[in-house]
Amino acid sequence: MSIPSQKVSSSNKLIYQRLKQAIDLNLRRQIFIAACDDLCLRDCLAARLHTELIAESAGSDPRIDYPRFVSLELDLSEPNPWGSIAAWLTQHPPPQNRGSYSRLPGFQIIGAEHLTRQSASVQWSFLSYLRDIEANLQLCESALLLWVSRPWLSSIEQSAPEFWHWRTGVFEFEGEPTPAKEDLGHFEDLGNSGDLRNLRDSGDFGNQVLISSLSEQSPIPDEQFPISYPPSPAPDSKSVPLGDDEPSPPISYTPSPAPDSKSVQLADLVLAAASEDLEAENDAASEENFLPLQTLQYIELLQEHQCCSEALALAYHGLGNYYRDRILGGDVSEQNLTIAIRAIEQVIAYLEVDSNSQQNQPLTEECARLIAQLTENLTQYAQESNSLPPISDLLNDLGTLYWMLSRDRTNALNASDPVSSLERSIALYLEGLNRTDAETVPQTRVRLNKNLGIASADLARYRDKTENLQHAVAAYQQALLDLDPAVEPQQYAAAQNNLATAYWNLAQDGEPIVYLKSAIAAYTQALSCYSPEREPLNYAGVQNNLGTACWNLAQHQPSEPLLVRAISAYREALKYRTRELVPAAAAATYNNLGTAYWHLANQFQQKQARTESLQQAITAYEAALDIAGEIDRTKLTFDALAARNNLGLAHYQLATDPDFAANKVAQTSHLEAALHHQLQVCAEWGQYLNDKGLIYGDKLNLQAPANSQAADSRQTALSYIVKTIRAFYSECGLPGQNLALSKVPGDLLPEILRRL
Repeated sequence: MSIPSQKVSSSNKLIYQRLKQAIDLNLRRQIFIAACDDLCLRDCLAARLHTELIAESAGSDPRIDYPRFVSLELDLSEPNPWGSIAAWLTQHPPPQNRGSYSRLPGFQIIGAEHLTRQSASVQWSFLSYLRDIEANLQLCESALLLWVSRPWLSSIEQSAPEFWHWRTGVFEFEGEPTPAKEDLGHFEDLGNSGDLRNLRDSGDFGNQVLISSLSEQSPIPDEQFPISYPPSPAPDSKSVPLGDDEPSPPISYTPSPAPDSKSVQLADLVLAAASEDLEAENDAASEENFLPLQTLQYIELLQEHQCCSEALALAYHGLGNYYRDRILGGDVSEQNLTIAIRAIEQVIAYLEVDSNSQQNQPLTEECARLIAQLTENLTQYAQESNSLPPISDLLNDLGTLYWMLSRDRTNALNASDPVSSLERSIALYLEGLNRTDAETVPQTRVRLNKNLGIASADLARYRDKTENLQHAVAAYQQALLDLDPAVEPQQYAAAQNNLATAYWNLAQDGEPIVYLKSAIAAYTQALSCYSPEREPLNYAGVQNNLGTACWNLAQHQPSEPLLVRAISAYREALKYRTRELVPAAAAATYNNLGTAYWHLANQFQQKQARTESLQQAITAYEAALDIAGEIDRTKLTFDALAARNNLGLAHYQLATDPDFAANKVAQTSHLEAALHHQLQVCAEWGQYLNDKGLIYGDKLNLQAPANSQAADSRQTALSYIVKTIRAFYSECGLPGQNLALSKVPGDLLPEILRRL
C-alpha cells in the first residue's frame, strides 16, 4: 500500500501515534473507529499505518510470515465488513503452526464515506451489518479499524448502538472535508513512535481503550489498608512486598488449565476500566494506566503457551496489586473492588491447581523464553511481582475486598444487598484461620480475627443481630489473646475499642447493664494503650465512646458518678476533637456533652448546681449547632433539630426556675431564646412537609413513617411553643404574652391561638 503525500498537523500526529500505539498491543477484540473528513489525510494515515505495522511485524520475529495488518476497501455493492474479512481469511488461511505471537491479523476498512452516494437501502444495510457485531466477534480476535467521516460517525452512534457499545476507542482527526483526492504536498514524518510516554489525543475513548506504555514503577510499599470508620477501624489487609534483592526460586512446571470464563470476564472488566480512565474528561493518559493492559497481554501469552500455574498466579497477583493500590489511594469504586477480587480469586485458583497437581515437570524452553522475554520488556512493576504471599494472607486480602464491596454497595445510590458480600467476607476469614498452623505468625491470626469481628458486626446490622455480635465479640477476644499490649499497643487498643463497641451494640437489645459494664471496661483498656500525643484523634474517639457508654449505663442504673464520668470523658475528647481538625466529630461530642449535662441537671443536683449544669448544657448545645451550621449537614452524625429542641428546652427550664424569678431581664432573655429555637424547629419540620407536597393534618398523605414522624415532631414543637408563650404570660403578664406572639410567624398564629 503506497503512502500518499500529505502534511500532517502536530495534533493529528499525536492522535495517529495514539491510534498506532493502541493497535500495537495486539490484544483481542479491539474495535477502533477513526473519523476523518479530509480524504487525502485519511489515505495518507491509513497507508502509513499499514506500512509501519507490516514492517514492525516482519522485524519482530523472522519466523512469522503471516501478515499482522490488512487493509480492505469496503464493497459498496455489499457493504458487509464482516463478509470482507471472512473472504480474505478464506483466501489466506492462517498457517497451522504459527505460534502464539500472531493470531488473526488486524484489519482496517476504508471507503465508508462513499456510502453517502449510494441508495438509502445500501446505507441501511451497512448499519445493519454493524449491528450484527456480536455474531461476528470471532472475526475480531485482533484489531478492527473502521475509517469513517464525521457524519457517518454520528450515524453509527445513533443507528448502530450494538457496534458503538463494543467500540474500544474513537479517534477524531482534524481536517476540512474534501470531495476528492488531491496531492497536498510532502508527508511530514510522524516522528519516533517508539517513545509513547507523553502523548495526548482528543479522541473519544469507548469501552475498552488499549494503549501501551513503558515506564518504571517504584515497588509497592509494605503497608496496611489505611481505612477506618467510627467507632471501630475497618479490616486491615496485609500488603505484600513485591520485590527484594534475592533472586526468585526457579519455577517448576505445572501446566496451567486453559483460560476459563472467569479469566475472560476479568479481562473484559480490566479493559472497560482502562477505557473509562482514558475517556474521563481532562484525563491525561499516564504510564501507570497501561500497567493492567500490559499485564493482560502477559497473562494471555502465558495461557496460550500453557505455562506453569505459579507464573499465572504471579501475573494475576500483580494485576490485583495494581487495583489494590488504586483502592488504597482512595478510588474505592465497585469496579476497582470487583477487579481486585477477581484477580486474587484467580491467584488462589492457580495456586490450588499447582498444589493439587501431581505433575512436576521442568519448565519448557518455550515457556522459559516467553516468561523471560515478557518480564524483560514489561515495566518494573511487573518485574517485581516475583513472590506470592501465604494463602492465609491472600484469603485475608480477598475477605477485606469483599467487606469493602459491601460498604461500597451500602453507600451507593442504587445499592444492592450487601449481605452476600459480608457472608463471603466472613467465610474467607474463617477459611484463612483454618489455613493457619503452628508456623503461622501471630500477626496473621490477629489480622484475620479482627477482620472477622468487624465483618460479623457489620452483618449484625442486617440480620441475626445478637448472634452475629456475639460472633464478633468472640473474634475480637481471640485476637486479643495473640496481642501483647506492651509490644503492639495500637493494635491492642484498636481491638479493645472494637470489642467495646460490639458490647455496646449488644446492650441495645438485652442485658444492658452487663454488656455496658463490659463495654466500659474494654474502652478503659483501650485508653491505657492510646497516647493522646501520638494518636490524638483515636484517643479522643475512644474517650467519646467511653462517655456514651457511661451515659447509657446511667439511663439503666441511675448514678450521678456515671454522668460525671461521662462529662469528664467528653471534655477530654474535646481537647483533641477540635472544630478546626474534625468539625463533624467535635459537633457530635458537644451534643453528647450537652445531653449529659441536661440529664445531670434534671436527675441529681440541688438548685444551684442544677442551674450551673443547665447553663453548661446550653453552652455545649450552642457549640454543637454553631459548628453544624458551618459544615455539610450530611456529614453530621447526630440530629441537629433534636439538639436545637433540647437547647430550647434548657432555656425554658432556666427561665421557669424559681431562682430566676427575681431577675426578670435574665428570665425574659431565656424565654425569648427558648421561643426562638422552638420556632426554628417548627419551621424546619413544616418546610420538610411542604417539600414533600403534604398539607399538615392531612393524614391520608402521612402513611410513610418518615412523613408521620415529621408531622409528629412539628406537633411537639408547636406544643413547646404554646408552653413557652404561656410562661411569658405567667412570668411577665399580658405585655410578655404580646411580646411572644409578636415573634410568631403569621402562618402559625391561627394554630397557636387555637391552642392558647
